[in-house]
Amino acid sequence: MTTLKTTFALPRLAKTTTTPHRRSSPARASSSRDDGHLNDPAPRYVENVLDATDLGVVREETLRLTHAGRLSSEKASLAKNRRCASLSPTGPSYRDVVSSPRTLRKLREITGEPTLVAGDFPAELRVCDVGSEMDWHVDPVLYDPPQWECVFTIDNDSDSETEWETTTTTTRKTWTAPGSALIFRAGGTERHRVVPSTFGKRVIIKALYVCEKRVKTEAFADALDTAPWRR
Repeated sequence: MTTLKTTFALPRLAKTTTTPHRRSSPARASSSRDDGHLNDPAPRYVENVLDATDLGVVREETLRLTHAGRLSSEKASLAKNRRCASLSPTGPSYRDVVSSPRTLRKLREITGEPTLVAGDFPAELRVCDVGSEMDWHVDPVLYDPPQWECVFTIDNDSDSETEWETTTTTTRKTWTAPGSALIFRAGGTERHRVVPSTFGKRVIIKALYVCEKRVKTEAFADALDTAPWRR
């Protein structure tokens, strides 16, 4: 495993398993790598991106949003049995975790994007209840250059696993640990999904990160209008 100049390790596929798969469309076949090289658009799974303080901040805001009835069940979505709410850009989770200098520094190291910042598409708090799942998909490109879509796991006592395609013949899947980040490049060839859970609950934040110099695509407005927390 390659090590960064700091004490933070390069992306690694910890606790993952590899299995054969069949692609539904030959057009999706590619030779994209899954070895964590910088500037490689392949998915990354990295543990200990968020620390105990970060997790505590998000847990407190999750309780407040839950008690305020802000978490809504998603409808007309690829996801099932999932509740969500947008995070205020002035709130503690966004301000002190999603867009904090420490988080940005780590994500820049992971992605190899030196100017990476939080995008202006709202970050989402998601609570995945028993039976939650999400079908195979590729994230739409909302910016040019394409955004990095980051899933931070806050709590996870479920058996839910995230699975993604890596080559023309294999997939990887992993149980995501609290504090970890699972990162996909929008529009990439690697589809991903969340396998249905049979017990427990998973709490995550989905946030988008972009280069300082970028433009929005036509898909941005549509994604904002159809966001599950606006339905």
